[in-house]
Amino acid sequence: MVRVLHLRYFWCVFLWIPLEAGALQCVADPLAVFTELGGDPDDKEVHVRADNSAGDYRRADFSGSVEMHQGDKHLFAPELTYRHEEGKAELERGGVISTSEAAIEGIKGHYDSEAQTASFEEAEYYLRGKQQAAVGSAKNARFDRTHNRDDFESVTWTTCARLHPAWHIKAHTLMLDHNRERGVARDMTLRIGSVPVFYLPYFSFPITSARQSGFLLPPAGSSEERGLELSIPYYWNIAPNQDATFTFRPMLKRGVMVEGEYRFLGEKQEGTLYGALLANDRKRPHHARWSGRLTHQYHFNDQWHTDYRYQQVSDVDYVKDFTTDFEIYDDWYLERHLTLYGNTDYGNIMLRGQGYQRIDPSVNEADKPYSRAPQLTYNKTLKNGNWRFDFSGEAVHFHKDELGGANRFSGDISAAYRLEAAYGYIEPQISANLAHYDFSTRKDRLHGRHNTRFLPTFSLDSKLTFERSVAWQGEGWTQTLEPRLYYLYTPYKDQSEIPAFDSDERSLSWNWLFARNRFVGQDRIGDANQLTTSVSTGLYRDSDGQEKLRLSLGQIQYFKDRRVNLGNKPVEKQGRSLLVSEGLYQIDQHWRLYGLTFWDTQKHRPERDVISLDYQLDNDRFIKLAHHYGKGDYNQTTLAAVWRINPQWRLFYRQDYSTRHHRVFNNVAGVEYNDCCWAWRLAGKHWRDKPEDDKKHNAIYLEFVLKGLGNMGNRSGRMLKNEIHGFTPLAEEHEF
Repeated sequence: MVRVLHLRYFWCVFLWIPLEAGALQCVADPLAVFTELGGDPDDKEVHVRADNSAGDYRRADFSGSVEMHQGDKHLFAPELTYRHEEGKAELERGGVISTSEAAIEGIKGHYDSEAQTASFEEAEYYLRGKQQAAVGSAKNARFDRTHNRDDFESVTWTTCARLHPAWHIKAHTLMLDHNRERGVARDMTLRIGSVPVFYLPYFSFPITSARQSGFLLPPAGSSEERGLELSIPYYWNIAPNQDATFTFRPMLKRGVMVEGEYRFLGEKQEGTLYGALLANDRKRPHHARWSGRLTHQYHFNDQWHTDYRYQQVSDVDYVKDFTTDFEIYDDWYLERHLTLYGNTDYGNIMLRGQGYQRIDPSVNEADKPYSRAPQLTYNKTLKNGNWRFDFSGEAVHFHKDELGGANRFSGDISAAYRLEAAYGYIEPQISANLAHYDFSTRKDRLHGRHNTRFLPTFSLDSKLTFERSVAWQGEGWTQTLEPRLYYLYTPYKDQSEIPAFDSDERSLSWNWLFARNRFVGQDRIGDANQLTTSVSTGLYRDSDGQEKLRLSLGQIQYFKDRRVNLGNKPVEKQGRSLLVSEGLYQIDQHWRLYGLTFWDTQKHRPERDVISLDYQLDNDRFIKLAHHYGKGDYNQTTLAAVWRINPQWRLFYRQDYSTRHHRVFNNVAGVEYNDCCWAWRLAGKHWRDKPEDDKKHNAIYLEFVLKGLGNMGNRSGRMLKNEIHGFTPLAEEHEF
């Protein structure tokens, strides 16, 4: 009952939300218009227009709506004194000085046309940036266009609106170096609203999105495993194609971790080097925790390239205890490889070495996948008229510490002839698979043995397509009817003496009905004498070809028992496979219904099914409701949504409920505010590692994006992207 109320409340929240989100509108600063006056920067002549003027060859005094410009520099003041020989102007009663890059207003100003400097007291300023404009006030402000830098005293700086900024920097001095695209503030306080967040005696920060060396805003967060934590990253822009980030990461429950990452990008190569060290884990006294990752890709030419990834952690619990962005295989292992790829006119070649490290304590080391070193594969397809020939081959050495090694040499050759017309096709195909195993380095009963397997396969695939015109909802439509027959024959050969090095049962899908082998990998070639019968129908709009409806139904008829299997599974004697049905209905331009079901016709129950209902207005407004069922494995309902209420506010939600265990095992909720100068996002996650686990975890993410300055807080973009398919982070979010 509680869950039903939760879902009802969720739908009610979204029902009142307006459907028009609109675009973000930013208010222009009053001084911005002065930077749009234009002018030729190379024009050195001084032009003045005023209501009144008086003077001589050394000095001129102007009053009454004075306007002065020199090239792209403009001055506006009630009074102005200009000294001809020095090229200096004084604005005793204040005014505005502007260029195409900045505008400044104050009570008393000076302008030097020769040195190209301007200064004001009690100033308000506007800086037009490449990506983000900045505004603020200063007791004294000086602009130097010769050296392209600005200096301020007793200053505020923000990219928000001038009045009541959401955040701002307040500093004793501030220097903006536009050549280096960097700012330096001294005695700096960052304030959110009027609340001081932190103080730094010295702070260097980029004033554009260009990469700059210096400290980045420190993200902070909290978790059950690590407690309160703070990351202090220093970014080193080594060269246009190289950079490095060094991070000091104190964690209340763990201690202090140091991290470093180096990245480079060349014309033909790119790579990263990462390392992290926690010298003494407070939860594991006298234990050092560490991780490392090295990646490298090299392109010799358009045909040949290499891909290298090596990653390792100190212990099996490391990934659980510390967040990482390592490449994880099957949720349980870290994968590492060195691969050479060749895509040539003579075929595709791959030479690889591959291994794994276990990172889940609930998984046995013996269940870790075999390492493959080396592995050499080759495949080539030739076409000649209606003929298609496929060749593939592999030589690989498998190894597992407790079992030893084995060599496998395999090859597959096939020939197919396709007769095709507008109303359908027929394609017979014959193939042969040869595999040889050498167990000379095996440590178990297979030691010293050899095994050779040869198996032919024949298939006949055919499909007809019927069409008719249909009038529906006042529009013209085309309905298709596509019956398909697929016959497959492979003789039986005992393969029980061959270990399953990389083979498994093929995952269930619609295409599973038409697979040439019910196993993946080379260690099992399934015996088959079967006929797949299927029929599909679709409805397509004539005006644009949009698919409105698709329904498919298919099943395999077995003429012989399936004796080849994995492990100790018994012979499969059913005369028919699961009944597979798939459907798609595009209700309208926003609503979409999809279903895929595998029905056991003998036991009259589903083996596996997926059904989903999606509502999507655009990329920032969608709701997804899905149910996933696997007999004896999972039975869960997922509700996920992202909804932009208006240009500023966005909501996020996901809930996973296990019907099998009668509990919610994953809950994510969040809210985001985004305007022209800043954004913040608050998200919470409450979850169990598995639906049946009693232990629960909680995490809170609070993140600030100060546009023009950087990110701070516990970054939630990656978590939401993993949890909610279709979520898009803010454009200003950066992962360092």
